Amino acid sequence: MASAVQVTELAKVINDRIIVDRISFSVDEGEVFGLLGANGSGKTTTFNMMSGLLAPSSGSITILGKTVKEFRKSRPEIGFVTQEDSFYETLTVRENMEYFASQFGVSGADTRDRVKRLLSQMKLTEKSDVLASKLSGGMKKRLNIACSLVHDPKIIFLDEPSVGLDPVVRREIWAVIEELHALRKTIIITSHYMEEIEHLCGRVAIMFAGRIVDSGTPSDLKKKYKLKQMEDVFAYLVKPVVQ
Repeated sequence: MASAVQVTELAKVINDRIIVDRISFSVDEGEVFGLLGANGSGKTTTFNMMSGLLAPSSGSITILGKTVKEFRKSRPEIGFVTQEDSFYETLTVRENMEYFASQFGVSGADTRDRVKRLLSQMKLTEKSDVLASKLSGGMKKRLNIACSLVHDPKIIFLDEPSVGLDPVVRREIWAVIEELHALRKTIIITSHYMEEIEHLCGRVAIMFAGRIVDSGTPSDLKKKYKLKQMEDVFAYLVKPVVQ
């Protein structure tokens, strides 16, 4: 299977502090890949470099065979969902989606079709004419994702997609991600929720202190370390580094 993303010896140093320490991994086309780590592990910085929001100190990243700099010219192929809300609270749900579609050059006819489909998929149809500022936290997360998908990207970056959500809404967001996977989208997720990574991701890279301490499928990692839960695998892998 072809690689959608290839990361090689990637590093980031900020104010003489090593944030990401020469990590390497690849993500296959159509795969759901997870970067698992606690806050401060370097996963969001890695994410920002992969999506072109932050320049690496060294190393390389290729996306669909192009460097990040080259690929940024083809930005419609990337959807980036940040932890923070990236829409406009003074616009309605529909107006936000239409605005982001226009920014990516989506035609009027396609915009109408995609907005209608995403409103239904994200369970936002009844909220389409509501100001974004009036939405609940879960609804805002859905809108954030919808605005990042309205241009139908090939690769989707999800930074902590369910952080701060209650268990019911979290499961609903997971269902959306599974639908996108069924459409053969390449999805890269950062998370510190073990259950989320195990439920959604075919493979995972575990990060600690800016390094990848191991990677593989959740089932293979549990077998390798003879442990039943991913949280036990994570604790086992980071403990030697702490000591």
